Order: sequence, then C-alpha cells, then structure tokens
Amino acid sequence: MIKPAFSSGMKDFRYPVVTMGTFDGVHIGHQLLLERVISRAKKMDGESVVITYYHHPKETINKGLATYLLTERERKTELIKGLGVDHIFYLQFDEEMAQMQAEAFLSKILIEQVKAKEIVFGYDCHFGHRREGNYHFLKDREKIYGYRSSLVKPVKIEGKIISSSLIRNMIRSGKVEEAEKFLGRYYDLVGVVRTGSGLGRELGYPTLNLAPTDPFKLFPANGVYLGIASFTGQEYFCLTNVGYCPTLKHLEERTIESYLIGYEGDLYNRQIDISFISRLRDEKEFPDQKSLQEAIEKDMKIAYRLIESMKTR
Repeated sequence: MIKPAFSSGMKDFRYPVVTMGTFDGVHIGHQLLLERVISRAKKMDGESVVITYYHHPKETINKGLATYLLTERERKTELIKGLGVDHIFYLQFDEEMAQMQAEAFLSKILIEQVKAKEIVFGYDCHFGHRREGNYHFLKDREKIYGYRSSLVKPVKIEGKIISSSLIRNMIRSGKVEEAEKFLGRYYDLVGVVRTGSGLGRELGYPTLNLAPTDPFKLFPANGVYLGIASFTGQEYFCLTNVGYCPTLKHLEERTIESYLIGYEGDLYNRQIDISFISRLRDEKEFPDQKSLQEAIEKDMKIAYRLIESMKTR
C-alpha cells in the first residue's frame, strides 16, 4: 500500500518520528512542520519519516479536477529531502484508500507498517474516510498504540495563514512575487523542451516551448514573466510567456514559452526548471508582428532593470 520513493520496501526504523500530508508546495508552513519532525528524531536518536501522496487525494475523490499542483513529485521529494528528512514514502491514494477508516489507517499503516513512535501533526491535517482522523483522534489513542503525538500550529505571514490553497490563488492571479514570500522560494515549473513553430526566432527572440512533466501542474496567470531557467547546473535569466500566443498563433490550449537571455544552443527534449520571479505584463494581442516585436523589446528593457536591481540587493 505504501510505495517508497527511494528504497525497495519498508524497513524497521530506529525510533521513527512520523508526519503525514500532501505537502504540495513544501511552503514555509510545511518546512517548519518538517523541521519539527527532524528535530524530534535527532533528539531521540531516531529517524524522520514523511508519508505523503503523489497527487492530492482530491484527484480520486473529485473526478475531473482542474490543474492545481504546486510541486511535481520529483521536485517535492527534492525539497523535502533537502530539509534533512530521512525517509519519504508515497501512498497510492485510490478508491480503496478513500474508503479506509481513520482507525484502520492509524493501526495498519502508521503503527503496523511504519511502527511510529511519535506523530507530528499539522493543524489542518486529516486522514481516513471523511477526514475523521485528526489531532484529537490521535491524542485519544496514544495509550492504546504506544506512541506520542504533537500538534504544530498554523504559521502566518502578514496576518494570513500559510496554506497551499492560498498560494494556488496567488499563482492563478499571477502574484508570483507574493507567492515567493509564502513558499520561501520562487514558484517553479518543470518542463521538457518540445519542437515549436520557430516564430520566436523570426522575431530575434528564439523561445523554448515547454511541455510540463505533470499534466496537473498549475500555470501562473497568462502574461509575461521574468524568471530563471535551470538545467544541468546552468542558470539563465529568461522571459517566459504563459498563455495562448494570440498575435501569432491563436492557440486553443495555454502554453509556456521561454526566451533564455544570453543562451545559444539546442535544448530539445531536455528537462528545464523555470522559476517565476516577477510578472511584467498581461498577455496581449498586438495588431501585427512589428508591434509584438516592439513590445518584447520593452519587456527586455524592464527585465534588464530588474536583473540589475537584483544584483545590487
């Protein structure tokens, strides 16, 4: 039932300190929770264990869920492991698990399989059918199963409780600068470079057409963004357009196209991570190709000013 991320199967952990949740975004609130888990494991000479899901359980419960994902699986694993967590295990949330009672989840997974000694619980975490498993549920069963539990309270920034849903709303609105404060890093998207039409090259700004590695990945609001493109240890500032390319292409589906400033080379079929630093403007339909080219030149001037200001911080 539990699919491990890096090993062939479950093993006996040394005093496992466990937490669970979707952890989509691995935002600042998640980070503080995970740091508590790591701290407790170190104090007890134990091991920190995270139980999470590949995608949100809502994908199983709510069919036809719209794009929402803040972090792809590999990215989420990288971020969690980067904090110092010892083990990550991914649950396959299917119809059977959706019907699992909270008591069964606790006894069969957390106790029998993981053998949890401590469970660190987030303020908004739930488990089991109809989300019946909560912190009070865990606290009431400590003596029965022989573990101890603790609750991590919500974290606020500017009076707002940090949550994945709040950050999703920021991304959908194009507020990537605000989202950075709550994520603790730039919002990013992982994609594979695919063959494009070559129209960007005709304008003097050859773009990379990116296909997201996860179909549920959340796109920022349509518009032009300054960002950073990362691949194989290299980084380049970039201008990224999100939208339908109304002037030249009139596409039916939203796309991601990035122009890497100062890069020359072939990146087809390569995987690239695009971080979104700042939204420069809305996506617009221009009357002709010349007007679009002039707009891109203005975007570049703004981008260079922002890059220079970043260097002087």
